Amino acid sequence: MEKMLNDLLPIMDVEHDCILSKQGDVTVVFKADLPEIFTLSDQEYEAFHQAWVKAIKVLPKFSVLYKQDWFLQTGHQPDFTKADTSFLSRASEQFFNERPFLDHSCYILLTKKPNNRKTATSAYSSLLRRSIVPEETLKPSLLQDFLDSTGQFKRIMEDSGFVKLTRLRESELWSGKRTMGMIEKYCYLSERNDQYLMGDINFQEGLQVGSKHCQLYTLGDAADLPALCGSRINYDK
Repeated sequence: MEKMLNDLLPIMDVEHDCILSKQGDVTVVFKADLPEIFTLSDQEYEAFHQAWVKAIKVLPKFSVLYKQDWFLQTGHQPDFTKADTSFLSRASEQFFNERPFLDHSCYILLTKKPNNRKTATSAYSSLLRRSIVPEETLKPSLLQDFLDSTGQFKRIMEDSGFVKLTRLRESELWSGKRTMGMIEKYCYLSERNDQYLMGDINFQEGLQVGSKHCQLYTLGDAADLPALCGSRINYDK
């Protein structure tokens, strides 16, 4: 039996630059520009950590913060079309041409779950509710309160001076005619915005998307956590 992928995905739509799930969850997506690794001092790491704590406290109840880091093995692509390129700049671009490096992208997703949501059972079915739509979806004021909280979160993080947050709009979340949005890139593990090939999703031998195999690692036991947890720790190679 064939099933459309839209029927299986938990995403309902993208409205007001927010991702709306079929269960009424509302998600706001930011792209974060973080400082380079090994560039902050001990005091700066602690100040950055306190900024995270302060920003998280402004989020309402039933909120979920999800930080996602994408690392892609790619090569340097120089731009030789610049008219103001000097001899040294051009020589530098030629030296680093196709030099492999690890490209990093960071996304911060803030999700507001409906209040008092219960798992549907035979005793508590959606048919017995006064409305099958969550209250947050029907009241624009509740959505505006959550957007105000995300705005405060963004302002606190940027006031720390260590990070810049850029909110992704509807055109960047959904795919266009010649661009691939974040949702589709995440679903098909696409590496570029101009990569239009969609791969088959296979669950027969693990998780496979096209020719790419996925490996998932989880921390489910407290014994697997490090002995020391803090805002920073010395890196010993």
